[in-house]
Amino acid sequence: MSDNETYYAEGYDECIIGIDTQGDVPRIVYDKWDMVTTYLKREPDCTWEEAVEFMEYNVWYAGYGPGTPIYLRTVTGTVEEKISYIEAFIDTYMD
Repeated sequence: MSDNETYYAEGYDECIIGIDTQGDVPRIVYDKWDMVTTYLKREPDCTWEEAVEFMEYNVWYAGYGPGTPIYLRTVTGTVEEKISYIEAFIDTYMD
């Protein structure tokens, strides 16, 4: 591994939603829920909760240095729905 390498989450190319170029090394950005859905297609006997746990432990919280991918929860809906979701998430997260 190199400090100036951009890393990909192997097997999840279809979940890429962008690239972050704000740091010294470009970072690939993934949609977390698309990744869970992709994992469930490979592991049909797995529950959503088990898939999220797997992704958290094995993918999302792994760090490889400055080029580590970014994993985002995407938010859809109207502007009001998005703001409501975000505010509810922040309230829950901060408790």
